[in-house]
Amino acid sequence: MPNKPQNFWKFSQELYDREGVAAACLALQEEYQLDVNLLLFCYWQGTNFGVVETELLRQVIDFSAEWRRHVVQPLRDARNWMKLNADNNEQFQLVRAGIKTEELAAEKYQQERLASIASKFGSSVQRKSKRKDLKKDIEQNIDRLLEALGITRNRQLEDRIKAISSALGEQAIANR
Repeated sequence: MPNKPQNFWKFSQELYDREGVAAACLALQEEYQLDVNLLLFCYWQGTNFGVVETELLRQVIDFSAEWRRHVVQPLRDARNWMKLNADNNEQFQLVRAGIKTEELAAEKYQQERLASIASKFGSSVQRKSKRKDLKKDIEQNIDRLLEALGITRNRQLEDRIKAISSALGEQAIANR
């Protein structure tokens, strides 16, 4: 059965809703300017399809960098500015809520595009692997991503990633 882009979105939502994941993702985003959708892609790809190919990784990074720069980041900047300059005016709050909704829609579109790009690389048939292989594949995907982005590992970064990996836990097996 071919991969449907929404599968990545569903996977991400389920993982993000687990205890500690949102905080870890937001910290990685703020402290390392790491595109959380790319990190989640590494988990999704490793869980379902194995190690991400070099060319696939390059393509998802290239798309994500442009999308983030031109769409997601301007929305996020506007929402954050409004948060810091809060106004109790009802219209102001409606505008901010609308921007937040559009930011989420932009992130969903990004994930759908990443899944679509992945499907062109054969990420369309789920593999059958043992749990330790999943963990190793995810770790390798994250290593490749961090290296490609020029992000140096340190204790704090490792702790954030470990929090996400721990939360993934049984979800990886349950959804297979």
